[in-house]
Amino acid sequence: MAERGLRPAAREAHVWTARVPGSDRDTAVRAGLALLAPAEHDRLTRFRFARDRAQYAVGHALLRTALTWCHPEIPPRQWEFRTTWHGRPELAGRTAETGLRFNLSHTPGAAVCVVTRGTDCGIDVEESAPHRTLRLPKVLAPAEAAALARLPADGQADALLRYWTLKEAYTKALGLGLAHPFSRCDFGALPDTGTITMAADATGQWQFHQWRPGSGHIAALALRRGAGAAGLVVVHHGDAPAGSTQTCAT
Repeated sequence: MAERGLRPAAREAHVWTARVPGSDRDTAVRAGLALLAPAEHDRLTRFRFARDRAQYAVGHALLRTALTWCHPEIPPRQWEFRTTWHGRPELAGRTAETGLRFNLSHTPGAAVCVVTRGTDCGIDVEESAPHRTLRLPKVLAPAEAAALARLPADGQADALLRYWTLKEAYTKALGLGLAHPFSRCDFGALPDTGTITMAADATGQWQFHQWRPGSGHIAALALRRGAGAAGLVVVHHGDAPAGSTQTCAT
């Protein structure tokens, strides 16, 4: 287990994952409610479907617990948030003084979050079922579309989700989300292993990682490190920040 707390001098990004149950969702919601603030309780009640309530409860409880792992003196329910004009959540009030940056994503079956100290970050997770790609708009740059066309037909849906999660993570790290045209984020032909780069990032300001947090899911992480300033990415395995850890990239 990694030492608890995110050290101010460390160029680290800490990533947590959680499973969102497909059954017994009410139990997951009750567990999450114990860690959420009143405003989140109110929002939770507005979700129509149990699946959406479970995703929200598990994801936001994971984030609050992760933030407390970084600053143990602040209990999970005391973290305060505000939303930027593009919709990105950030810390507010006295908790903003910690200097932490974070991002959260959830999808049917999984939730992921990332926490850094002062580094712009974005994260996305998607269910890798083939039907998910049918809902995606046209998001590929010309070089990406050409690379996708060269793949076997049975691998194209998975590749499209890989592109989507990378673009989501990148634009969330920018703080723009869907306001930034995805077709302007050109990752070219994606490598099976090794470094992922973006055509517009000629000076190497960005660090990208992609992995499968569990069977049936694809996740991506984007970090604005600064040229030549790569750091550690620490993945916390298990459904809570108390789980085992692994340094997955430098």
